[in-house]
Amino acid sequence: MLRIDETSKTLVAPQAGGLVTEAAPDREELLTLITASWEAFAAELGLPHLKLVAREPAAGADLLAFDESEGRAVVLHVTGETVEWQIARALGAAAEVAGWDAAKLAGVHETLEAVVPGDSPRLVMLAGGFDPRALVTADWLSRRHGVEVSAFSITVLRFGNERLLDVAREPRDAQGADSAAEVQWMLSGGAPAAASGPVPAAPVAASVPPPAA
Repeated sequence: MLRIDETSKTLVAPQAGGLVTEAAPDREELLTLITASWEAFAAELGLPHLKLVAREPAAGADLLAFDESEGRAVVLHVTGETVEWQIARALGAAAEVAGWDAAKLAGVHETLEAVVPGDSPRLVMLAGGFDPRALVTADWLSRRHGVEVSAFSITVLRFGNERLLDVAREPRDAQGADSAAEVQWMLSGGAPAAASGPVPAAPVAASVPPPAA
């Protein structure tokens, strides 16, 4: 979980306090926050090896990153709303990037010279919420057809005059449970939970929108 610093428009580690759920930021604010604090956001995704190389290089490809561990392109599709067709636009963006030749890849960013032209990029979808059909489709594409697609929901919580950005992988799994436990810890003001196991450690700061119809 990361706190949104309204002054610097960056993402930093939070402190304990009373929390209230708010609507997720719109697409433009999310893009601004993510690009201004990429390393912190990538760590929240559990993908610290991704290097951000471009913003909106293609329709639907809101952010383009390079996976330094695999030498592959990664398309990040960002939306601040739940829209049932969001996965179609995201897949269209991934297909376009997959069609780029070596010259086009290098023209977007020199780092992408290491990407094999025609290789399918990984796809990461970020949203304030997902239509269940989008998640079912993503799971089907991943399990049955080998398309590397993942989805992360973004929740905003407010305590005092500050906002926190929480990122959870969908569908919710152990990571989602850990996130919920962390929120409960924050709601309790950081007090130890009664006989329910160890209190989650406070997050450590890492050194990270709706498309047009």
